[in-house]
Amino acid sequence: MVKSYQRYELGKSFGVISSDSNIVYLPQKKSTGKVITGGLEDILVWDIKTGELSQKLHDGIPIGAADASVSGAPSQVVRLEYHHNNNIVAAGYSDGSIKIWDLTSGTVVMSLQGHRSAVTILVFDRSGTRLVSGSRDSTMIVWDLVGETGLFKLKGHKNEITGLLLLDGTEAKDDEEMEDWLVSVSKDGLIKLWDLKAQQCIETHVAHSGECWSLGIDIERRIIITTGTENKCKVWTLDLDAPNKVSERGLFEKKSKQRGLTTSFKTIRGNSFFFIQNADRTVEIFRLRSDAEIQKAVTKRTRTLKEKGLDEDEVEENLKSGDINRLIQNFATVRSMAKIRNCTWTEKADLLISLNNNSVEYYTVSLPENVKKHQSTDMIYKKAHSVEAFGHRTDIRFMDISDDGKLLTTASNGLLKVWNVNSLNCIRTFECGYGLVVKFLPGGALLVLGTREGNLELYDLASSTVLDSIQAHEGALYQLDITPDGKSVITGGADKQVKKWDIKLEMVEVLGSKEKVASMSLVNSRNMEMNDEILAVKVSPDQQLLAVSTTDNCVRVFYLDTLKFFLNLYGHKLPVLSIDISQDNKIIITSSADKNIKIWGLDFGDCHKSIFGHQDSIMSVRFISNTHHFITTSKDGMVKYWDGDKFECIQKLAAHQSEVWCSAVSLDGSFFVTASHDHSIRIWEETNDEVFIQEEREKEMDEQYEETLLASLEEDEDSLAKRKEEIDEVTGVTKQTMESLKAGEKLMEALDLGTKELDAQEEYEQTLAAFQLKKTLNQPIKPTPNTILVVKKMTPAEYVLSIVLAIKASQLEDALLVLPFSYTIKLFRFIQIWTDSENGSKNIVNLSTISRLVFTLVRNNCKELISQKEDKINQLIISVRDQLRKQLSLSVDDIGYNVEGLKFLKAQWKLAHSTEFIDEEEQKRYEEKHVQKRVYQTVE
Repeated sequence: MVKSYQRYELGKSFGVISSDSNIVYLPQKKSTGKVITGGLEDILVWDIKTGELSQKLHDGIPIGAADASVSGAPSQVVRLEYHHNNNIVAAGYSDGSIKIWDLTSGTVVMSLQGHRSAVTILVFDRSGTRLVSGSRDSTMIVWDLVGETGLFKLKGHKNEITGLLLLDGTEAKDDEEMEDWLVSVSKDGLIKLWDLKAQQCIETHVAHSGECWSLGIDIERRIIITTGTENKCKVWTLDLDAPNKVSERGLFEKKSKQRGLTTSFKTIRGNSFFFIQNADRTVEIFRLRSDAEIQKAVTKRTRTLKEKGLDEDEVEENLKSGDINRLIQNFATVRSMAKIRNCTWTEKADLLISLNNNSVEYYTVSLPENVKKHQSTDMIYKKAHSVEAFGHRTDIRFMDISDDGKLLTTASNGLLKVWNVNSLNCIRTFECGYGLVVKFLPGGALLVLGTREGNLELYDLASSTVLDSIQAHEGALYQLDITPDGKSVITGGADKQVKKWDIKLEMVEVLGSKEKVASMSLVNSRNMEMNDEILAVKVSPDQQLLAVSTTDNCVRVFYLDTLKFFLNLYGHKLPVLSIDISQDNKIIITSSADKNIKIWGLDFGDCHKSIFGHQDSIMSVRFISNTHHFITTSKDGMVKYWDGDKFECIQKLAAHQSEVWCSAVSLDGSFFVTASHDHSIRIWEETNDEVFIQEEREKEMDEQYEETLLASLEEDEDSLAKRKEEIDEVTGVTKQTMESLKAGEKLMEALDLGTKELDAQEEYEQTLAAFQLKKTLNQPIKPTPNTILVVKKMTPAEYVLSIVLAIKASQLEDALLVLPFSYTIKLFRFIQIWTDSENGSKNIVNLSTISRLVFTLVRNNCKELISQKEDKINQLIISVRDQLRKQLSLSVDDIGYNVEGLKFLKAQWKLAHSTEFIDEEEQKRYEEKHVQKRVYQTVE
């Protein structure tokens, strides 16, 4: 009988406040507001004032589920863009996909595939119906969010896209229309201006000698700022009516020597400000002086230069050299406590900053009354709020779970946190040294912490106090373990000593009184000197043995009571980083930096099995409950679930984006927890689903085949582009995914089934007609429909149409690309049925999909269709054309009526929901000026 195991799936994930993406400010009427951040594969909405999580947007199959991927971690959010009017968020992911989220319902509205690598920039148009995206693959795509398709792809840059701007033309237009112009910058150092109507690049300039990292434009759409790798920023003048629409105006220097990553403008009290976020701890704020200020300064400077005796040419040259200094005023520099990841303006013109230490800070900016006389050294900012309680600032180095499985403790550099496993709330936070190891004492009320400074500290959760703190080791305290009876603590450190500490309850006098209270303390009872530094210690569950790992790559086992030597386990090529002993005291398991796991017998110290477990150092190993099953975590980002008796990998759990430092298993084995360099803490829960190892291996093989297939398709497209020698600036938006390939295969199966049914029906009708003419023939038997059609109660044409409509709009063109030409002809046969005048009224709702289907098929197979000489196929195409035109002409009046009705509803909604500010004095003067005198007429 094939053995099965219980499956573990990702249940909860927390600890991440802001990952590798930008942040978006979400204004609120009666609050400081909210901030949208990327939380690895999730989108998080935080309340800035309270620092609590308001909303978590999660999409996708649970990691580790039966139908989920076992080969790689999910793609993480790397770019966010919010559209206020529609209350939607566009999220770009590291695999190049884009998802549109509805914040009201917290669901994915649509998913778009087109880029081959991570999305770097997203920009909505004014109406929120179109989206422009830039990627690391150096391309830009204009998306139609109504039709859920990519309109076209712009190619021209040679490196990652770092900035995009949508600009209006000079002619007035409705809000629904797309902007006319697109400005883009890239790491190739170029700035380009694109005409979106003509779909071509009309201007290209060298923005910076190296890489260009950001792009910003003022509110009046006149001044463009770009930043490069050096501390110099470039100012550009924009005039869409001029022959040269983008022209260089000059350079200015910022204080920071690091590159500027983000540039954004804001109008505050009639003044135009912009900031440049640098790749360090600073955000520099600048002000654009008004035309009146500049003209006044020019006049004053001209008068001064003429008084010095300079001629006209010298004056003009001097004024030109100082143009940028007159335009831009260095206003202030905001400095944070850690390196800045992203920055954005708030509605009140304050600054919202996300940091690399997994936190978000809100700075209020107080402008002086006279901004013209402000000095850049004056302090105008203040940190008002921060979102930091629900995560660590640095990597979590160790974690432990209480006996009842309700509490989780995590230790990092400077912080010790205690979490409620069910609610995921942080219930205690202690400031400490560099925490390397932490353990719950039996009962879950006390914590023991070991630090890199060699301190051993005892914490009381009920009173949130430190009961005892002692210098346990001269060097780092790398590892500690608690005896099962909870009376002693075993520690090992860099000073090559193993120490035993007894936990004692003593009566201590209260200062200033004669009363005594009970207090816990740690007392050193025994010491053992080793020849090398101790990396790990473990006490056996029966309290008989003590295993010690040292830097000489060996594990030595001693008797706990006498500390006499028992066994020496050697065989690892690099130091052993983690040890665990099974509950039946029969097996000891070790994991090492040499990427191997070794399973040993505790009776004789024999090595049962050595397993090459991971692609990098294995940081922790833990047995699960009373079994010989165990989990391992590694710096390769993988978590693996093993059978220690059969020496086989049961599950590969891929969810972390970076190194996994530590893990902890609950006492009953119902769940375990892992922590990673990506700041995430993930809880893996046991499910009722079963795992069969053979099925897991087959699933892995299938995924490898799918990945190889998609990679080969991309290589074919790349080689085709290279053969063209010249890459077009504008191309179609296509990207084959497994979903689109499977959709195409399902459509081919439906066409085979439907064609077979149609052929059988036609043959029956022909035989029946012949029988009615000649009674001498045998009466034909009516063919039996396919079981699928009988169950669904559909005709062949209706069944094929249902399969077509089930394909996502964003995947329809990619699915049709995999159809061979023979299946294209079969599909035209069904389109002829759908567009037939007798059937047309039933399909009027799907007419847009059918039209798109026809146009895509003709575009993909135009050469084959033109070269066809069969009259039957030509007649079929002509018939489809005539019938489709007829159907479209019938729907023109309905569409026009609906459009006008929608315009009327929009006007009514604006009247009811929008308000317009009117200056009463100005309106009164206007009415008095334009009032018409009453004209009297004489009636005879």
